[in-house]
Amino acid sequence: MAGLSVLILDRRTFPRKKACAGGITPKAMNVFAYDISGQIERVCREVRVCRPGGRSFTVREKVPLCYMTRRERLDSFSLNKAVSVGSRFLAVSRLCRISQTDRSVAVHTSDSCFTGRYLIGADGANSKVRQLAARPGNPYRVRKYPALEADVAVDPEHFPMEFDFSQGLPGYYWIFPKKDYVNIGIFAAPGSRAVTTGHLAAYAQKRLGNDRLCNIKGYPIGSGGSYGFPAQRPGTGRILLAGDAAGFAEPLLGEGIYFALKSGRLAAASIIRAIQDGGNALDAYHLSLARTRTDLRLYGLAASILYRFPGPSLGLARHRLMHSRFSKGYAAGLPLSRILFPF
Repeated sequence: MAGLSVLILDRRTFPRKKACAGGITPKAMNVFAYDISGQIERVCREVRVCRPGGRSFTVREKVPLCYMTRRERLDSFSLNKAVSVGSRFLAVSRLCRISQTDRSVAVHTSDSCFTGRYLIGADGANSKVRQLAARPGNPYRVRKYPALEADVAVDPEHFPMEFDFSQGLPGYYWIFPKKDYVNIGIFAAPGSRAVTTGHLAAYAQKRLGNDRLCNIKGYPIGSGGSYGFPAQRPGTGRILLAGDAAGFAEPLLGEGIYFALKSGRLAAASIIRAIQDGGNALDAYHLSLARTRTDLRLYGLAASILYRFPGPSLGLARHRLMHSRFSKGYAAGLPLSRILFPF
């Protein structure tokens, strides 16, 4: 908190169902400022990868490759942590307008107004904060990758964590085993027409033997905020954008939690320094994102290769010498730039 007053605004009360598959990578676990081990339902040390043509290979490590949680419980737990150290939380009505001065920013809802020194917009790929903060003629561009997920009541012990690239779309289907059910979903490139409940139900029947989908959620994943030279500035004035609102999810597998945590912490640190030293928070935040942007650009390059040439790419990746470096790096919690360039 650094002695600052923090107000968290959301349109819904907690807990609430969050559109998220609930897979947390080791590097994301390392960014949490508090222990979330009590929110983990399953630890996955192997991942099955299905290649075009139905062939598959399995990546195994002795240490975790991914942690499974229920996002609504994790979010509620995280909110309570923030409140316990002095933050305030309010559920608000529709966001109508945002105004700024040289010293403050005001959030206007349909029935109230909240004023502070800075605003961090972390409201997802369809960010209303991003829309209202955009300068005329200079919008902040985010690419929206469609995703669809559902829960299926089958025994998770029979199904390992899986990424299936064999279904003929620029993207993949996933299977994430939880405590007492399996979460399945589709991640696809922008504009894909293969992200429907019918497609997901058919896949569930084929792979799980059960097409009764529960807790169906469709949502966009915000990416592309790191692209362009020079990179887009993640905000305007006293408004800083983080996570999917800034397009900081990676486009290869759609991971967003790590980049949301990382960018959120960098945004908060930049604000604290600006208040203490009198600098510009947005400038500091923009500079602090350099390594994060590098990672996201590398993911973008990898995605363009994988989804253009899925057969050869995954055929190469199936060899132990190829995927071992990446799996060990992920298990160690390293960002992609550190895995590829360890020096």
